[in-house]
Amino acid sequence: ALFTGWEDPNLAVDGVEDAKNAGRLLRRHGFEFDVVYSSWLTRAIETAWYVLDELDMAWLPIVKSWRLNERHYGALTGKSKKMVGNIYGEAQLKKWRRGFAIRPPPASSYSFSYPGNDYRRTKYVKDLRVSFSETLNRSIEQRKFQIHRKFPKSESLKDCMARTIPFYTEKIVPEAVAKGKRVLITSHENAIRGILMHLCEIPEEHMNELHLPNGLPLIYNVKRKCISLLDDGSGRDPMEVHDFGSAAQYLFRPCELTDEDFIFDEDESAVSSDAKETVNA
Repeated sequence: ALFTGWEDPNLAVDGVEDAKNAGRLLRRHGFEFDVVYSSWLTRAIETAWYVLDELDMAWLPIVKSWRLNERHYGALTGKSKKMVGNIYGEAQLKKWRRGFAIRPPPASSYSFSYPGNDYRRTKYVKDLRVSFSETLNRSIEQRKFQIHRKFPKSESLKDCMARTIPFYTEKIVPEAVAKGKRVLITSHENAIRGILMHLCEIPEEHMNELHLPNGLPLIYNVKRKCISLLDDGSGRDPMEVHDFGSAAQYLFRPCELTDEDFIFDEDESAVSSDAKETVNA
């Protein structure tokens, strides 16, 4: 297993099948969407494509943002986790992987791992402040003035969440959720963990105990403020099939009741109303 981070390979064969299965499962349960949000990494975008294809909704608009990217692993990007453990020790490896506020060693400004060198995409980024040191160095190198923004060279889990949570609350919520739109987010484990930390009020000290299986749709009910899983028809309990870690108790809390949950007719029988949207696929 490698530290992939912001590296941009295509979706693996297993990932393609996971995405197709997620789309089929969503279709079986009658899900439709109004908008899709994804990272700017190919594997997340392709996940959206395969899910939408299974839903017969390939025409749906996809909003892409670097703020939904996977955590940036700095100088560890592209390296084998086993090799890193052999060089630095298992204890240090665990700190880099699971420590909430611990950053891996930073990537060099001129390495392939530094996202500021991906000129295909950097020209579209306007929501990062300008880096004066990078602007100066690159302007001197190119012999012309070149504005360069402050892209991350390494991120802790805390850093990753500091960009994903505001993107959800300041972009996705006002643009889509608050308008009653049905939202599909295809992203990466650490980016989704940040959004779930906000939605499910998961304590910081337990974030490193939360695991998210690839390709599994997580359904967030906006009104009831809870996460649910879809029945895949196998008869198996998904909580036994998938490992969500010890923080699953925060992820799968009981749903809240709202005023709309109980509407009484003349016979005083209760009818439950429901509204759901998916968070991860």
